[in-house]
Amino acid sequence: MNTLIYGMHWKSQTKAIKELESEGLIDIKVWIGKNRENSINIGRLRRVRIEKEPYSGINSDIYDEVYKEAFPTFLDMFWRNPSQYAITHQEAINLYNYFFDYFSNLLEREKIELMLFYMFPHFGSDYLLSVIAKYKNIKMVLMYQSLIPNRFQYVTSLEDYGKFNSSIVEFDYPYQKIEFGTKKVQFYMKNIKLKYRSCNYTLLIKLRRYIFRSVGRMTLLGLIKSYIDCLKFKYNYNRLKDDKINTSKKSVYFPLQMQPEMTTSTLGGVYTDQLLAIERISNIIPNDWVIYVKENPKQLEAHRGEFFFKRLSLIKKAKYISKEVNSFDLIDSCQFVATITGTAGWEALLAQKPSVIFGQSWYQEFQGVIKYSNTITLEEILDTKIDKKKLEKEYNNFIKKTANGVVDRGYIANFPNYSDENNSKFLKESLSEIIKKIR
Repeated sequence: MNTLIYGMHWKSQTKAIKELESEGLIDIKVWIGKNRENSINIGRLRRVRIEKEPYSGINSDIYDEVYKEAFPTFLDMFWRNPSQYAITHQEAINLYNYFFDYFSNLLEREKIELMLFYMFPHFGSDYLLSVIAKYKNIKMVLMYQSLIPNRFQYVTSLEDYGKFNSSIVEFDYPYQKIEFGTKKVQFYMKNIKLKYRSCNYTLLIKLRRYIFRSVGRMTLLGLIKSYIDCLKFKYNYNRLKDDKINTSKKSVYFPLQMQPEMTTSTLGGVYTDQLLAIERISNIIPNDWVIYVKENPKQLEAHRGEFFFKRLSLIKKAKYISKEVNSFDLIDSCQFVATITGTAGWEALLAQKPSVIFGQSWYQEFQGVIKYSNTITLEEILDTKIDKKKLEKEYNNFIKKTANGVVDRGYIANFPNYSDENNSKFLKESLSEIIKKIR
C-alpha cells in the first residue's frame, strides 16, 4: 500500500517502519519526520517553512465539507505554534487554504492509500491532513500512548476514540486487578515545580529561541505579546486563586486541563473551550453547590487571557482553586468529577465517584461515566452506581484493544524495562497485525 508516515522518526520507530516496508506490508511514499532521510521535515511543515507547488485546485469537490469540520479545530490547534502567536484571523484562513491545497496535491500525486500517525493530530496542519484523508476514504492508523506501560491505543478514525470499534486486533495482557481507593500520582505529574515561572526568565528563553532558531522561530511581535500575556496571567492567577475548600458544602470538582494540548484540541470538540463545560455544569447544580475549578499545575499564559478570567468570575457557582491544592482531596470531598477528557475522571471511578466527561476519553464507556448532553440531570448523575466487578472487566477488555510498544517518547519514563531494540520489535509486530487486518 502506498503509505504516508507521520512521525515515527526516533530510532526504534524508524527501524520498525523500515522492516514493515522490507516485508512488503507498506510502500513508503511520504515520510514526515525529523530525520534527514525523511522526505518532509516535520518542524518546517508545522511552521509553514515548506516549498509549495502552484495552486492545483485538487479536492475542490470536498472543500466545503472539510472546511466546516476542520477549520475551527485547525485554528485552535495552530495557535500553539510560537511563530503564529500574532497572526490575524484572515491570515489564518490563508494558511488553512495553503495547507489544504498542499496536502491535496501531495496525496493525489503520491496516490496515498494508507497513513500512519504516531500520535493523534494536534498541531493544525496534521489535523487538516487527517480530515482530508477521511473524506478521500484513505485508510488511517492513529496511535495514542496509554498510561498502561508499553501499550498504545489505536483507532482508524478519530471519531472512534473511546469506543474502539475499529480496534479489531486484540493483544494479550495479564489480567489487571483494580485497586479501588488508590491515590496514584501519574508519572507525568511528578516533580512539577508549582511556583509560577518568572515572566522575565521565560522571556529570556524565548528571546534566545528568537535569535538562534532558524526554523519556526517566534516573530518579534509574538515575543512581545507572549510576555504581556505572561504578566497578565500571573496577575490574574494570584488575584483570583483560592487555597481553601469547604468540605461541608456539596461540590463538583473540575480540574482544568493544560492548554494548548491534544486532550482538549483534538478530543474535546466544542469543549476545548473549558469554560463552556463549567457553564454547563453550573446550569444543573443548585445554588448552594460549588464548582471547584482547579488550575492545572503545568499551565502558563496560553488560553488564560483577560477574558478567560472575566468570564470565569461571572460563573457564580465556580471557585478558582490554586495549583497547590491536592486533587485527591477535591475528589474525596466532591459529589462528582467533571472533566473534558482528563485522568481525574478515571481517578474518580477509583474513588467510586461518578464522572461526567465532555470530550472523548479512553474510559468513556466504563461504569460510572456519564457523557454530558444538554438533557442530563443532576439526579441522573447522583444515581449513577459503580459495580466494581463490571468496571474491572471493562478495564481489562479495554487493555486488550491496546497494542504493544511505546509510540510517544515521553512515556518511556512509565516503562522501566524499555529498550530501543525491544520497542522496535513490539512496534513492528503490533503494526504488522493491525495493517494486515485493515488493508
